[in-house]
Amino acid sequence: MIALGSIAAGLFERSLNHLLQQSPGTAEALLKHTGASVRFDLTLAQFDFRIAADGCFSEAVIDVPDAIIRPTAALAARLPFFGRDALRHADYSGNPALLATLDRVFGQMDWDVEADLAPLVGDIAAHRLHASGRSAMGGLARACSTLARNGSEYLVEEAEWMARGIDVARFNRAVDQLTDDTARLDARLRRLETPDA
Repeated sequence: MIALGSIAAGLFERSLNHLLQQSPGTAEALLKHTGASVRFDLTLAQFDFRIAADGCFSEAVIDVPDAIIRPTAALAARLPFFGRDALRHADYSGNPALLATLDRVFGQMDWDVEADLAPLVGDIAAHRLHASGRSAMGGLARACSTLARNGSEYLVEEAEWMARGIDVARFNRAVDQLTDDTARLDARLRRLETPDA
């Protein structure tokens, strides 16, 4: 189990550093945080790194990291095809200056999928595979969005398990009106109870 975790951590480290090397200026931006520690908390596994003297990530044993990054499911699904746009889907906590730099670096990272596929399948096939994958992921995202919209519409309109927005707004206005009316009635009662001076 330890060997498997070590292999996964090594693969994760190589992948991060590969992205840094494909994205000019990103490793240089991390140089001012040399020695700082970063934990990638993937729920099932945690990978701890220090920022090395070359601005890349180096696997390390860390008790309390300077920054914690928790990628979300949306990030994992989008990363291969949407590059740096996918990195918006992560939760960050820790040292604000380090997090600001990491956010900027991750925003500049851009995985050149075609360049990595080209040696394996050729330039044209790499381009087509990347375009097809991107299109498929876009279609999947649209399908999920449509499914969620249709599901919520069903729960509101057909099954009536949820209230429509307009009904909630109408109810809130009625409650506000009732509150105002009650306050006015209370004020009148107080005036009637108080003998004229």
